[in-house]
Amino acid sequence: MTTATTWFGPRTHGLRRRSSQAAVRELIQRELRDCGTWVHVEPVPLEPFVVSRPAYDELFDAARRVLALLRRTVAETAATRAGRLAALGIPAGGGDRLPFLTDDEAYEWAYCDLMARPDIVIGPDGPRFLEFNVSGAFGGPVETHLFTEVWRQVYGGSDAPPFFAYDPMAARADLFARLCAERGLPRAVALIGDRRDRRAATDRYFDVEARLLRRRGFDAEVWEPGGLLATAPSRARSFPLALCYFAASDWISRGDPLDPVRAVVAAGTLLLPPQTSYLLADKKAMAWLSEGRPWMDAADRDLVDRYVPWTRVVRDSRVRWRGEQHDLRRLLLGRQDSFVLKSAGGMMGTGVLIGRSCPPDQWDAAVAASIGQEDAVVQEYVEPVRYEIEMVAATGGDPYRVAVAPVLSPCLFGGRPGGCYVRYHPSGRGGVVGVARGGAMENVLVAAA
Repeated sequence: MTTATTWFGPRTHGLRRRSSQAAVRELIQRELRDCGTWVHVEPVPLEPFVVSRPAYDELFDAARRVLALLRRTVAETAATRAGRLAALGIPAGGGDRLPFLTDDEAYEWAYCDLMARPDIVIGPDGPRFLEFNVSGAFGGPVETHLFTEVWRQVYGGSDAPPFFAYDPMAARADLFARLCAERGLPRAVALIGDRRDRRAATDRYFDVEARLLRRRGFDAEVWEPGGLLATAPSRARSFPLALCYFAASDWISRGDPLDPVRAVVAAGTLLLPPQTSYLLADKKAMAWLSEGRPWMDAADRDLVDRYVPWTRVVRDSRVRWRGEQHDLRRLLLGRQDSFVLKSAGGMMGTGVLIGRSCPPDQWDAAVAASIGQEDAVVQEYVEPVRYEIEMVAATGGDPYRVAVAPVLSPCLFGGRPGGCYVRYHPSGRGGVVGVARGGAMENVLVAAA
């Protein structure tokens, strides 16, 4: 078993920049422009996060194995779709949570785990999986690709870079190619998204992937509300696959109609991944996995104990924590500093309350509300190990180093590695790490060559 001390390894990774800090800053700001990042506001990194190759590979291997257990956990929760939805508190038929759920159960389950990205912190005992994002809407693939290309230029120049990293854009393109071959479809993919979800003024975020797909021999288009999406149903035959690059909840909250996307699905375009993917991402599934399932064998339990923090659905119940039985409500009220409350279906850090970071009256009220609704989970707090990284202010100046608490997010596409996205607060503070609402900086994790 690795520990945090040995997992991150020595901070002297041997990488030597071939560019000045000013050139690196300008390169990052140019390459990540209009992608929803904070590179023009927050301090930018002058280096990637670096670990050994065994530690790097461990993240992807563990992610595949935990994802497989999550898939089985949801599948065996009930014998029918209706039963699984009811167990997760989702309206029959999916409702607004799953507005594009199809009647093709075989398709829904065959492809529900195609795209996944866990969020991991390195605790005292090594990697711990806080949650799993399973959809096409999670952030990271484009940012990871662009940051990796920056570091290849900065540290490799015309030579091979002195590090190893998977490319998410190549991994997702490989996945699309495999699906087209398996189903006998033309190599054509539509990317359905909205620049507003990325706080961007242009489609550049989506265009990066569209251009790379075209280089791989695909016909690729970006379908946005008010643009090609309006005529998309008539183009469905020409674009049999569509990446769902958005969360329906974002569009619903803005009052944007979902009918054009429903029309695309009705016309025969396969929305990837299908809506069943969100069942795997529901944090109740992680809680059930942590609690243990009857079908789990010793190897399954060891895997969960190794990588998944203690997590339970919040309700009136008795639980076993640290070897003793407790009333869950009393445990949460009496050990506030030890736990984190999370909305079961929340995304991007919404609905997360860290016990040690909030006033007792706020925590008590949140616990009471969560138990009454039974739509939240509680997770044991994992103290993150710090990693010291070199940064520079967005406007320039002298480089400096800060010990930060990174969240590591290895991406999987069809079970294959697709790079590791990283987010952290440049100030070094802890707490909920989010880009859209929290102003976190982004980067990538690579393996030392």
